[in-house]
Amino acid sequence: MNFKAKFFCAFIASICSACDLSLEELFEPSPFDTSNGPLTSNEIQYFTSNMQESLSDEVADCLAEEATARASTIGDPETLAPTKVDLLPVDQWGALDKSGKRLILTQVVINQAIPLCTQGKGK
Repeated sequence: MNFKAKFFCAFIASICSACDLSLEELFEPSPFDTSNGPLTSNEIQYFTSNMQESLSDEVADCLAEEATARASTIGDPETLAPTKVDLLPVDQWGALDKSGKRLILTQVVINQAIPLCTQGKGK
C-alpha cells in the first residue's frame, strides 16, 4: 500500500468507532492484500473480528451475510464506479491502491448492513 493510501486508511480506521484495529494490525499483511474480484467473506470476517466481542451471534452472523451479499452485488472494487456506491470516498477512490479499495469497501458494506442487522431487518 502506498503512503497516501495507508494514511487515508489509518484516518478512516481511526474515526470508525466499531473498528478497533491498531496501526500495526492495519499495516500487517491481510486478506485485502491478496484477494481479487468481489470482496470475500474472509475479508469481511477479518474486518469484523474485533467487533464480534460486542455483538450477539445473531447480529454478527447477519452482518457477515448482509455485507457479503452486498459485496457480491457491487463486484470487484478495482472496476467499480465509486459514484454508484453510497458512502464511498468518491474523490479519493482513484488514489487508493487495490488493498486500500478493498479495505474501504469492506467498511462501507458493513456500515450499510449495521442498521439492517441491529434493527432486525436483515436476512
